[in-house]
Amino acid sequence: MKTATLIKFTLSLVGFALSISFSNRAEAWGNRGHATVCEAALFLVKEKGLRQYLQQKPNVMGHLCNIPDTYWKGLGSKVSKLGNPTHFTDVEILGIPVEKIPLDYKTLVAEYTGKKNAFKEGTIYSIPTEFGSNWWRADQFFRRAVDAGKKMKAAKIPAVLNPEHNDETEFNKSAYEMILDFGLMGHFVGDNGQPLHSTADYDGYSAGHGGLHSYFEDGVVAAEDGDLLSKVIHQGQKFQTEMTHKKSTDDIHFLKEKTVLEKMRALAALSRKDIAKLYELDPVIEKSIETDHKGFITHKPAKRPPAETVAKKMEPLLVTELARSATLLAELWDQAYLEAGSPDFNSYRSYKYPFTPDFVAPDYFDPALVGEKK
Repeated sequence: MKTATLIKFTLSLVGFALSISFSNRAEAWGNRGHATVCEAALFLVKEKGLRQYLQQKPNVMGHLCNIPDTYWKGLGSKVSKLGNPTHFTDVEILGIPVEKIPLDYKTLVAEYTGKKNAFKEGTIYSIPTEFGSNWWRADQFFRRAVDAGKKMKAAKIPAVLNPEHNDETEFNKSAYEMILDFGLMGHFVGDNGQPLHSTADYDGYSAGHGGLHSYFEDGVVAAEDGDLLSKVIHQGQKFQTEMTHKKSTDDIHFLKEKTVLEKMRALAALSRKDIAKLYELDPVIEKSIETDHKGFITHKPAKRPPAETVAKKMEPLLVTELARSATLLAELWDQAYLEAGSPDFNSYRSYKYPFTPDFVAPDYFDPALVGEKK
């Protein structure tokens, strides 16, 4: 093989490896886990006018909850640059406790760009790319849902007969948009409940648990029986009962916060605490190895038994994490619905299905920070 060809081939392999690594970084629960979060949330919604409609749409909400990890990931590098880092928050790179992280994203960018990376050698060049923005992404879709709901509330309800299936009426367009934003919001709330999405050591290699990310979120979830959804719903109902009786436990602390960003930050803090539990449950036979070859990092994952052999042991933690996200998501759906004036979903009739929703760019930072034009 000629030298130029060899170099080109080698660079292609490097690029492929990096793309696979970053692709895995952007995922959280896998398809089943994300769908479970959104479908469980349907049964935890309290507002009757919203609950009655949503419970008819578990397939729609489960589909939407996966869009950022499925359809959007196939839209090219520009979308990947903007979208992939919105799935996580690499807390350690800032060197401060989760509870102290500023919730104004522009402040975060101004204060920490150019500072030393507290997790690894080097400087923080891009907060949106290196730290991520999971909490703000959920807040963005919350705000969009409220705006759509207000338009729906103000719009004229379509006539009973022929115009009712006209998707271009202001009422139907706004209702569709609100549901769309609900489902997309659900993806990022779900991300935040996965412990490894709130740490820079997202795959466990620094602790010898390399490969744990997909083992837990895909392998263990896939090994669960068909009653996983009901278990998550029941655990979410327990969290809601604790809130109703004003019990003070760590498991529901995040629900007591006021704003979307405060709730997401508190959930991230709680999820991070469970990393130690996850490591304890991880059935490592041989520790993982991470090697630095002059700046090129290679990984050898930990050796483990098949996920189905430990699924039952990990199930309590798994159900708890999924239920936290589902409970928070239901609360945010209720909150958005109320802030929008409780629009009438009983009058929304449409057959439009959100197969391929357009990508929504983050609106809380300048895209130039990730190398994209406005």
